Amino acid sequence: MRIVALAPALACWLALFLGLAAGTANAMDSKPLAAYARDVWTTRNGLPHNQVNDIAQTEDGYLWLATWEGLVRYNGQDFTLFGPQNVEAFTDQGIRSISTRVPGKLVVSTSRGGVMIREEGEWRRVGVAEGLAQEETMRAEFDAQGRLWVAHESKGLVRIAPDGTATPFGVAEGLPSGQMFALMIDANDVVWAGSAEGLVRIEEDRVQAFGTADGMPQGAVYAIVAAPDGGLFLGTHHGVWRGRNGEFRAHEAGFPDDAVPSLAIDPQGSLIAGTVNRGVFRAKPIGLERFSRAGGLPNNRVPALFVDREGSIWVGTNAGLLRFADTPFGSYDTYQGLADNYVRSVLQLPDGSVLIGSSGGLDRWKDGRIEPVSREEGGIGNEAVLSLAHGRDGSVWVGMYSLGLYQLRDGKVVNQLGAGDGLLGPQVRAIFEARNGDLWIGTSSGLFRRRADGRIDRFDERDGLPRNFVVALHEGRDGRLWIGTSNGLAVRDGERFREVPIRQWFDAQDVFGIHEDGEGSLWLATDRGLLRLKDDVLSGVGVRHGLPVATLFQVVEDGYGNFWLTSNRGVLQVPRQQLEEVIAGRRERLDALSFAEADGLASAQCNGGAGPAAIRADDGSLWIATARGVSVVQPDQLARYQRPPPPVIIESIRVDTQPRPADGRLVLSPAESRLEIDFASLSYRMPEQIRYRYRMAGLDEGWTDSGAVRSARFNHLPPGKYRFEVSAETRGSGTSSDVIGIDVEVQPRFWEQPLFLVLGGLLLALGLYWGYALRVDALQQRERELSRMVEERTQTLTRQNTELERLAETVREQSSAYELQARTDALTGLPNRRHMEERLADCFAEAQRDGKPLCLGVLDLDHFKDINDNFSHAAGDQLLQEVARVMSDVMGGDHNLARWGGEEFALLFVDATLEQAADSAERIRRRIEAIDTSAFAPGARASASIGLASRTGFTHHERMIYRADERLYAAKRAGRNRVET
Repeated sequence: MRIVALAPALACWLALFLGLAAGTANAMDSKPLAAYARDVWTTRNGLPHNQVNDIAQTEDGYLWLATWEGLVRYNGQDFTLFGPQNVEAFTDQGIRSISTRVPGKLVVSTSRGGVMIREEGEWRRVGVAEGLAQEETMRAEFDAQGRLWVAHESKGLVRIAPDGTATPFGVAEGLPSGQMFALMIDANDVVWAGSAEGLVRIEEDRVQAFGTADGMPQGAVYAIVAAPDGGLFLGTHHGVWRGRNGEFRAHEAGFPDDAVPSLAIDPQGSLIAGTVNRGVFRAKPIGLERFSRAGGLPNNRVPALFVDREGSIWVGTNAGLLRFADTPFGSYDTYQGLADNYVRSVLQLPDGSVLIGSSGGLDRWKDGRIEPVSREEGGIGNEAVLSLAHGRDGSVWVGMYSLGLYQLRDGKVVNQLGAGDGLLGPQVRAIFEARNGDLWIGTSSGLFRRRADGRIDRFDERDGLPRNFVVALHEGRDGRLWIGTSNGLAVRDGERFREVPIRQWFDAQDVFGIHEDGEGSLWLATDRGLLRLKDDVLSGVGVRHGLPVATLFQVVEDGYGNFWLTSNRGVLQVPRQQLEEVIAGRRERLDALSFAEADGLASAQCNGGAGPAAIRADDGSLWIATARGVSVVQPDQLARYQRPPPPVIIESIRVDTQPRPADGRLVLSPAESRLEIDFASLSYRMPEQIRYRYRMAGLDEGWTDSGAVRSARFNHLPPGKYRFEVSAETRGSGTSSDVIGIDVEVQPRFWEQPLFLVLGGLLLALGLYWGYALRVDALQQRERELSRMVEERTQTLTRQNTELERLAETVREQSSAYELQARTDALTGLPNRRHMEERLADCFAEAQRDGKPLCLGVLDLDHFKDINDNFSHAAGDQLLQEVARVMSDVMGGDHNLARWGGEEFALLFVDATLEQAADSAERIRRRIEAIDTSAFAPGARASASIGLASRTGFTHHERMIYRADERLYAAKRAGRNRVET
């Protein structure tokens, strides 16, 4: 048996890749826990308590966490708490364990409140009155016959039949102790229980106890899991034991003699054990692996382990929750033996090992182990390494940050060049040994050439270099030497150098990396994108073509025609064919894949300015230097990480902020105006990579891409029947999850119903006819009397006409006042929502007709409720008036402003692009932030969040309102006091 302890002092590690002969699949399977992507959650991130006692997953995909402050449901983004504070059936917040063994049933054991069972969204409680021996429970499970088994804290076991009959099992029935810790029901419906004095097996009513006489250790059994090859794995007070056919022995992997409260089986069938004092251990075919607090575990006490349906490993500690996610990239850092996490260069040696140069010296990766190189006296030691290169005689050149250049053979220093030898540049950032034996050395003080006879020549700006700061060297197939500097590109021309004018493309300046493709074209990684030099013709691809970042450090080509580009914001994968098509004008934008920490990168900050900072190894894997270690990805394995996400579920529905059941059909009354729908695809491995789209069929012509936002808002839906539909896609997978949806019906007001309209039309027609008949009769009568009355009534009619004109003028004045009042907010004097909605509709139609830009903003005052609560509503009113004044100043009047409702305002930007609108909105935000509240709310600070939407892409002005609302919601989620477009 061989044990590999993952601790920095031993520097012995499991393989991320087993080497060329082992094959890619084995290499991925052997990835150590320390190379997985890791995320940690604590009370700072929303957990109600840092100790996670148990973890389970229900059929719908939710993760459930047992904590001392309640039961927690996790959807990959938010924690939802269940306990006495919001579930009437709960009487205790201390949760010890969770079981989802029976589909449709969530069984929760509490410390003092019995057992809670959730079925079809409803909770019920099982306590002493229902047959428990005590309210203090450790674990509960349903068997295949629907009987509930409960392990108690100190009173043994009880079995409760579906008819309510309770059968106790205690010391009198054969248990070695009444103090229970574990409970497991196997595939044959046999019950296994762990007690303070050993293991118990119950088949029907037959009780068997196993102790030291059967090979068990002395003391308690805390955890039980079924072994993949049959039998049991047991977590005991003295490590991990294996049981089969009634015989027990210590696990052959040699787990430590420590209490083991949790066990799990990983997707490869390896056993994982959580200990009380020493962290997590995993038994692999090549040895025992450990991950502890030194590597990032929140604490070495591990009461819970769980493997979810995507293969991620969840670890509950008494100081937080950790997840190991098997992501495309694996990483190595100081925990696995690197001298320092700040890695500057990587280089593969002929034997397949990889040299890793960092700020702490030089290391070598070989067969999964990290070993120090040249740490002996007179060697490199722990000095910072910048660059690496092969020597033509099999040696390795190592460029240092401050000690010049070393030559190593078999890991030992055989030569050193410094200032005394004519190498004046202290920072050696690029090295290349040419075919003729000349050694070219790029430094911060110029370019140096060491001839075969040992002479050293220096070249600088006087010899044609664009800048003395040299960061990249490359010898092309045609023998020409290319030099990348901090101020441009140069090519050697005899004993001088000729600058290549790269500033013509995006004002590029720094050339960090040079790659030559199979056709002899040079690809330059610059501070302004990717440039191509083909047949001495320069062209480029930049941010405007879809590159997510401008500054690139290194270009590496895989075996499938893809370029991998490193940057300060992660790694990009772009098909070379797409780059060629953009350059040729046959394609407008790139479809690049971005990789960052969520994909397993040690850090999104890849390093450049020395190198090589990224390489392609002989087995096709890519090695990338980052600010927190070296990361490795195998392009062959990307497909298994780009599967469609799990189906989307509707998490919650709110109508005018009130929750509604998400049962497949939703009916809104005419008085209800605001609809909010939250949804999620319950993937936990890389939730950041899931993108959503939705539509309200019957209203929207196309889909709305919401990105990572998992909610949709609709305001004032017109009466009718719709269907809300949503789906998700994992970035790069090319396929989406199934579309799910709910039916939505908006009921019309009574005067909008068809029958009312028909009856109203008939009544109107009858009324008009009746009025016409009366009018004709009156006219005829009046005509008969008119002759007689003309003289008599002339003066009277004149007086009446004058009076009527006066009254009409009064009515017009009152009507104008009423109209103004109906369209104006009384508090702020701004137009109200009705006025703004009409103006938005008119401006939208005009902008759509004339092809002009139009933007809408929705502004919400942050923490406004605190002003009202802590000072007074009068103070809140004064703040609203101040905000209205500020907005009117910036917008040049109030004709494009409105009080939208409460502390919300609307801003209309006519003939303004989104960028111009964002500038105005930012000025408003800053002016609000500067409001002096000392007179009415001393100590308070005013701030606002603003969401902006452009007319572009929408066919109806209502969609602009929805989009602005979404952006406002994004601003709130991002921390408030900001503008989101």
